[in-house]
Amino acid sequence: MNKRWILRTKSVKDFCAGFIQDLKINEDEPLLEVTLKMHDKNRSLEQNAMFHAWCGTIAERTGHSKAEIKDILIEMTFGAQEYLNLNGEARTRLKATSGMSMSEMSELLERTTQLGIELQADYPEVTHE
Repeated sequence: MNKRWILRTKSVKDFCAGFIQDLKINEDEPLLEVTLKMHDKNRSLEQNAMFHAWCGTIAERTGHSKAEIKDILIEMTFGAQEYLNLNGEARTRLKATSGMSMSEMSELLERTTQLGIELQADYPEVTHE
């Protein structure tokens, strides 16, 4: 059983508390784990648009593709995650921007802006629809 609630309102908080209180704990069944953590909203569409615009202007300045700049910036900011494939061979992957929180995306945007300024790339023009 996997349950996940974001406690935005008192009624959701009360529902979760009641759900936990009503659980029947049987020593013969697997244990349950409850985790509480601060919720950080997903990155905003504006943050995403600005990041991709910066990737474009930095790519124009360096001669890299926009996708290459995106990967370079993500790796510079967060590093790469190592894992083993099915054959036991070491591989790496980058953090996906789609799953980033607002604070993670802010960190990525700060590094991206810093690099763009260092490279004297044009400040990107971003329009929001």
